Amino acid sequence: MDVKNVFLHGDLHEEVYMEQPLGYVKQTHPNLVCRLKKVLYGLKQAPRAWLDKIGQYLVTSGFQTSNADFSLYVKKTNRGTIVIVIYVDDLIITRDSDVNISDLKKLLKQKFEMRDLGKMHYFLSIEVIQSLKGIWLLRRQYALNKLYEYEMMGCKPISIPFKQNVKLSADEGDLVEDTTMYKRIVGSLIYMTITRLNLSYVVGVVNQFMQTP
Repeated sequence: MDVKNVFLHGDLHEEVYMEQPLGYVKQTHPNLVCRLKKVLYGLKQAPRAWLDKIGQYLVTSGFQTSNADFSLYVKKTNRGTIVIVIYVDDLIITRDSDVNISDLKKLLKQKFEMRDLGKMHYFLSIEVIQSLKGIWLLRRQYALNKLYEYEMMGCKPISIPFKQNVKLSADEGDLVEDTTMYKRIVGSLIYMTITRLNLSYVVGVVNQFMQTP
């Protein structure tokens, strides 16, 4: 589900003032300001206000906030469990049985204006393939994009990406010339480990001594 104008839904609890919009009463009362009653885009309170708004609505609808992640909501019924994951203006809805989630979608649309995007195929650079045999999470396109970005498309692949028992030291070897680029590459690799757990050890090794790589 995709929520429209997501940051306009939150409630503002602090006193926040803004300059008068163009064409208002600024010419006759130039020293006046406007006090906001609702959250607007650009306010630092906007993301939190939106999460509080939808979180309260889900809790009143029978969901519970997960202790592991505050953007994860779970509702257990006699027919099964429904799970909602919130990422800014996107909602992922799933369940563990044949629980009908169409009623939940109608309930959400009554409170917030949103679009039903159907089955998930792509989310945060993760490709999602669903079939009767299971669900696959792929990062092929993300990996290809990074190889192209860092000019490594022509490199030869290898089955074992690292030598065994390698121990890096903070005081040995020459410093990397472009430390910013190195940190960007390692950051991209860290993001890859979300679906490629077999890279976790290697990425953990090269992630050492980032202050002086």
